[in-house]
Amino acid sequence: MKTEHSATFLFPCAGHSRRYPGMRPKWMLTTPDGDLAIQKAVASVAWTGQRRIVAIRRPHDLEYGAAEVLRRAFGDTIEIIVLEADTDGPAHTVAEMIRIGRVGGPIAIKDADSFFDPVEYPGHSFVACTDLRRNLDVSRVGAKSFISINENSLIRDVTEKDVCSNYISSGLYGIRDADKFLDIFNQYREEIEGEIFVSHLIRKMLTEGEVFHPLFVDAFVDVGTKIDWMKYVAERGTYFVDIDGVIVKNQSRFFGPFWGTPSSEISENTEALRYLQERGAQLIFTTSRPEEFRKVTTELLAEAGLRPHALVMGCNHARRFLVNDYANSNPFPSAVAINIPRNAPTLRDHIGA
Repeated sequence: MKTEHSATFLFPCAGHSRRYPGMRPKWMLTTPDGDLAIQKAVASVAWTGQRRIVAIRRPHDLEYGAAEVLRRAFGDTIEIIVLEADTDGPAHTVAEMIRIGRVGGPIAIKDADSFFDPVEYPGHSFVACTDLRRNLDVSRVGAKSFISINENSLIRDVTEKDVCSNYISSGLYGIRDADKFLDIFNQYREEIEGEIFVSHLIRKMLTEGEVFHPLFVDAFVDVGTKIDWMKYVAERGTYFVDIDGVIVKNQSRFFGPFWGTPSSEISENTEALRYLQERGAQLIFTTSRPEEFRKVTTELLAEAGLRPHALVMGCNHARRFLVNDYANSNPFPSAVAINIPRNAPTLRDHIGA
């Protein structure tokens, strides 16, 4: 159930996306299931009925129609702030959003380059955290913000790019008062030059006695760089998989063993496909079996622990071709063909599972 609350949610999307050369701004990229990255970021928080504000750069609006993209994605459920001048970093962007949007009271800030299973707004100041011991695939660990937690299960410190604990920031922050954020930002800006992160300000608030709670999240995905994005997309590829000779020992209509009779699963291959499936891959099964064998074939896949996105029956018993376009966001080769000998338990060798 989603929780009603009074916080304003801020989504700063005004970075240059320099880590994504030759591509749209990272928040505008299309994820494997068809959503924009910003939609995944917004969906990471379970809440209803409150203000949602997204800030974008004017150059991105002019080049990509960013404001219209947001309206198509969210309708009138968000407010859009187009920043005419570049900011000095995420914290500066948030400060401008507070000022221009006349935001007061509690705020929650969500990065656009990470997402996770939806969490409810806890109603107090917090930093969303991921336990590295449960997320061993997190890359560039040394570049993260690390969270130290004391014996009272409160946040003791937030440290940029210093491996000092098992917990890293997941890109969602809650602060009790927008005016407090502005005050700390103005102080901090006078003390240092260069890019200012939200974590810098939270650390300063902690030294002044502010209380922050950890908010643990599951299924954390980080797409902060192009390499991270490509890894995320690669793990969620679509696999077109034959059935006879790949999933089970080959059966046919006229020569035994026959379709519809007990089959022999090729367990090494089904294990490899289950591994891909659990990491987000989409499985489409193709077969020359006619439609009348759909029920028994569906049961065969279920018994193997496979969840088909689709099952295409009646394919020609002939060569099969996969045709796909490629671009910077889905680079060459975007279509790959794998050929294995009939009944061979070697699929894992070809798909890296």
